[in-house]
Amino acid sequence: MGLSDWLIRKVDQLHGKAHYFVASIALMGTLLVGSSLIAWRSSEEQRHLATAYTQTLRVLRAANEVKIGTLNTLRGEGGFLLTGEGSELEFYFSGRRRLAQSLDELDRYAVGGEEQKSINRLRHEVGTFLMSVDEVVRIARAGRMNEARSAVGPAGIRSGIAAIDRTADGILENERSRLFDLRSHVERVTRTLLRFFYLMSFAGLCLLVLAVLSAVALRRSFARERSYQAELRKRAETDELTGVANRREILAYLDKRIAEARRLNTPLSFAMFDIDNFKRVNDTHGHAVGDEAIRHVVSHAQGATRINDRIGRMGGEEFGVVLPKSSEDNAYVVCERMLNRLRANPFAAGDDLQLMVTISTGIASLTDEDDAASLIERADKALYEAKRSGRDQVRMAA
Repeated sequence: MGLSDWLIRKVDQLHGKAHYFVASIALMGTLLVGSSLIAWRSSEEQRHLATAYTQTLRVLRAANEVKIGTLNTLRGEGGFLLTGEGSELEFYFSGRRRLAQSLDELDRYAVGGEEQKSINRLRHEVGTFLMSVDEVVRIARAGRMNEARSAVGPAGIRSGIAAIDRTADGILENERSRLFDLRSHVERVTRTLLRFFYLMSFAGLCLLVLAVLSAVALRRSFARERSYQAELRKRAETDELTGVANRREILAYLDKRIAEARRLNTPLSFAMFDIDNFKRVNDTHGHAVGDEAIRHVVSHAQGATRINDRIGRMGGEEFGVVLPKSSEDNAYVVCERMLNRLRANPFAAGDDLQLMVTISTGIASLTDEDDAASLIERADKALYEAKRSGRDQVRMAA
C-alpha cells in the first residue's frame, strides 16, 4: 500500500468520526432544547394549575357560604318569630349579607358555560327565597306575629331552601370533579416528564448529568407546588402557640362588637392582661417552659370567660379580651375570676417544680368617644397601673 492510499483511508476514518461527533452534538442540542421546552411547559402548567386550584377552592368556599347564609337567614327569621327580640334579626341581616357576598364571589370566579348557568339559577332561587322570608319578617315587624308564624309553613320557603341546596350541591360536585381532573392532569404531566428524563438518562454520561439536574429542579418545582396548595388550604386565624385568636382576628372581632354595641346600645368592655415577670421565667427555665407557661395562663383564662367573650394574643405575653355586653362591674368579675383560677392552679414547670404564674389586668369600658384604638389604649394604661401597683391585680381605666 502506498502512502497516498494510507492517507486517503485515514481521512475517510476521520470523516466518518466527524459524522458521529456532529450527530452527538445534534442529539445533545435536541435534548437540551427539549429540556428547555419541558421546563417552560412545566412552569406554565404549574402557574395554570395554581390559578385553577385557587379559583376552584374559592368557588367551593363561596358555594358553601351560600348554604350557610341561607340557614343563617332562616335562623334569624325563626328566632325573631319565636322570641320577638330584635337582636335575633342580626342573624337574618348577616345571612342576607353573606348570601350577597357569596353570590358575587361565585360570579367573580366562575369559569363560564354550564357553571355560570348554575350560578345564575342559584341567584334566582336565592332571590325567590329571600322574597318569601322578607315577607314573613315584614309581617312580623308590623306586629302581626300570629300571621307571620302561620306564613312560615308554606311550601315556598321549604322548596326554596331545597332548590338552593340542590343547585349549590351541583356546583360543589362540579368543582370537586374539576379538582379531581386537575389532580389527574398533574399526574399525567408528572408521568410524561418522568418518562422524558428516563430517556435522557440513557443518552450517555454527559446527558445523564443534565437529566439528574433537571429531575432535581423538577422535584423542587413540585415541592413548591405542593407547598403552595397547602398554604391555600391553610386559613390561619389563630395564634399558633395558644390556639386563641391572633392579633388581626381579635382586632376584627373588637371592631365588630363595638359596632354591635353602638347599634344595640349595649355595654362593652375590653381587657388586656400581661403575664407577670415573664422574662424571669424565660431566663431561668428556658423558652420551652415559657411557652408552656403562656399556654397554662391562656387555658385558665379561657375557663374564666363567658361563651361570647373572646381572648386574643396581642403579642408576646400580652393578651386582649373582648367582653361584649359587659359593664365595668361584669368585666371586673370575669377578670378577677381569671386571677383566682391562676392563683389556685400553680404552673407545673417540671416533675418537682411548680411556679406561681400571675397576671396583671387592665379594663376599659366603651364610651361614646371611644373607637377600637382608644379603647385598647385606655385598657393598656390600666394594665400599666396594675403592674406599677404591684402586679397580680385588676385595674379599671379612668
